[in-house]
Amino acid sequence: MTTAPPDEMRVRHLEILQSTINRLGTNSFLVKGWAMTISGGLITVATGGAGWSVALIALLMTTGFWLLDSYYLEQERLFRSLYNRSLASPSQIPVFSMDVGRYAQSVPWRTVALSRTMTLFYGTFALVEAAAAVALLAEG
Repeated sequence: MTTAPPDEMRVRHLEILQSTINRLGTNSFLVKGWAMTISGGLITVATGGAGWSVALIALLMTTGFWLLDSYYLEQERLFRSLYNRSLASPSQIPVFSMDVGRYAQSVPWRTVALSRTMTLFYGTFALVEAAAAVALLAEG
């Protein structure tokens, strides 16, 4: 049995990390697409006569998507930290390590969830849904 040279193993480790980062980014993109589709559909149904309760459900769905997307983005940032550390100081990171726990302090979940892009994207939907729920509740 032959073993790969250390440099080749490090390159493979970086490729695996990059693949994980790409997968997490794709998941985040898909969550945003589903959030837009479901939010728009539920608001359309709510304003079409279904009432404030459907707008409230849309708000709850948006909140759930916001939390899920924040998780994926946090994980992506943690793996980016591991990737960067593996690149800058390869001797400090075991080959094929996927342990991102040491970077949790530098990538707090709350900071990710309340980042400008997340707040603008999901906050806009949440405001529209809350306004629709209040307007529909006031009507009837």
